[in-house]
Amino acid sequence: MSPVSIRSPGEVVNEVYSQNIQSIIHMCLDAGDDPGSIIDEVKYELQKMVTEMMAEDGALLERKRTELAPIRTRYESLYHELYPDKTCPQYGSTLPVLLALRTYVDEHKKLKEEYEKLLKREIDIRLEEKRLCNELNERSLQIDNQNFSSKQLVTQMSLLSEHITELRDEKSKRLTHLSEILRTLHEFEEVYGWKRPTVETMIGRLLALGPLNIDQFTLTKEAVELVDKEFSQITEQVQKAEARFEQSHKQLASLMRKHQSLIPNNKVLSATKIKQCRLSKLPDLIAEVDRYTEHAMEKLTNDIFKARERIHGTLNKLSFQDVTNDSKYAILYTNDFTEDIYFMHEELLQELEAQYEVNKSMYEQIEIWNELFLEFQEFEKNASDPQRFHRRGYSALAEEKNRRRLEATLRDCELRLQHLASGFMEKNNGQPFIMSANGKKIPDYIQQRKDDYTKAKEREREAVKAAVHKTSTNASVGRTPLKAKQLSEKASSVVSKRSNPNLTARTPLKSVRRVAVIPHLPTGKTPLHNSTMKLRTQKYLQTTKRTNMDQTSSTIVTPVKQRCLNNQIFDATANISSNNLMTVNVSTGFKISTATTPGKCHIVKRAIPTPIHTHKNK
Repeated sequence: MSPVSIRSPGEVVNEVYSQNIQSIIHMCLDAGDDPGSIIDEVKYELQKMVTEMMAEDGALLERKRTELAPIRTRYESLYHELYPDKTCPQYGSTLPVLLALRTYVDEHKKLKEEYEKLLKREIDIRLEEKRLCNELNERSLQIDNQNFSSKQLVTQMSLLSEHITELRDEKSKRLTHLSEILRTLHEFEEVYGWKRPTVETMIGRLLALGPLNIDQFTLTKEAVELVDKEFSQITEQVQKAEARFEQSHKQLASLMRKHQSLIPNNKVLSATKIKQCRLSKLPDLIAEVDRYTEHAMEKLTNDIFKARERIHGTLNKLSFQDVTNDSKYAILYTNDFTEDIYFMHEELLQELEAQYEVNKSMYEQIEIWNELFLEFQEFEKNASDPQRFHRRGYSALAEEKNRRRLEATLRDCELRLQHLASGFMEKNNGQPFIMSANGKKIPDYIQQRKDDYTKAKEREREAVKAAVHKTSTNASVGRTPLKAKQLSEKASSVVSKRSNPNLTARTPLKSVRRVAVIPHLPTGKTPLHNSTMKLRTQKYLQTTKRTNMDQTSSTIVTPVKQRCLNNQIFDATANISSNNLMTVNVSTGFKISTATTPGKCHIVKRAIPTPIHTHKNK
């Protein structure tokens, strides 16, 4: 606003006076009159007019000053209400009264117009803030802030406007985020063949609305969090499926190259030509990979087992005894079948075969000796069996002949080994042949095998003795005092019967019974095979014969019958054992009768054989 130029009354009077005086002087000079009186009269009128004007100006100034204070107060109040954070400008101290009054009036009019516009927008602002808060599930400033109502209207509207701006930005961000999720889901459908969920989910509702009506979706913070959770799960599934598809694709291509003998599935052939992941093809692809993997694992397992059989066969050829605790051969006992394990088997097999091929003749001869020695051990085991005498077709002569043959064969084999070892030393500048299995020389190895066999037999004997001792100890511990008393009574009665020859007559069959229960000797032969035992048995039978003849005078035993009885006794002794005693007694043709006495042990009583009458007795 340009400043208004206000002229003082003196200036006005001087201007009027200067203009009028000149004109009066000219008029008077033209008329030939004296201009003095007229000039004095004009000065008086002018002074009077100036005095009146100054009085009116003073009164007007006072009135304007009176009007300036209220308008300035209203202006400042309205300004502070609209702009509480700003300093209200002051016009009365810098401008004249009229100019300041006019400035205050104009500025107050502008502020009042702005205030009226704000009042009209108040309802819309409040409604919009509530609507956005309801959509986004946020708290309104009108409810959340307790001091909000006590603030000025302009402050409330300003705060609400700022809150509305923040809510609009948040809504825009959420809509943009949901639109990006929707676009990604459509990409999953087109590229990977992802299927929409059939059950009611937040993702399903979002897909049903589509990108055009996405603003109708629930934009609350909780709903967006649920959408993010479901979308993250879907993204993770798709990423895993893509990685699994790529891995299965490469794995299947490699397996198909390695195992061309296996016919591939027709459904999977199309999937192998597609490099892009398709979720619909993934199950068939995985199933085909599993089928090829199972086939490859089965083939690998068979190859490893075959390699192990060859390794064990080579170890036997190299005379390895036990490699269980050797870390070098730990792969032979693992169940983790992989290609690396198979290659390790192959390397070990090649190494062992190379060792065997270098000294093949030597190891072949060692293998022959090991087989002969095992055959000799089996022979001695059978030759020490007491039951071999009861086998049909047993021949001691054949047994001895077989023993000599095995011993001679072993000696010949050992001589050949010594000859081969000597040849090895000649070829290798006196260096002896060392077995890779145990690091020993051949003579030391043979001697060790024989010593181990001898120690094993000793351990078996000790075990048998310990078992017999334990059995006898258990039997003695298990007796009660009453049983011990009964056993002592039975033993005393038996001794008294044996001491009294008139009580019970000993028959030849009883002699046979005593001979039958005699245990086998350590040599494997029964006592009757010994000539000394035969003589003792014959003498004992002759004594029994004389006793029987003394007790039964009516019975006559001839030499012919005696020889017949002896033959029967020896035949029965060779054929019977402790388990079939009763059967042998029946086969001899004697009559047997048993009589039991209460409180006493059973005593077998037999009748005296009926004498055979010959022509000499006639």
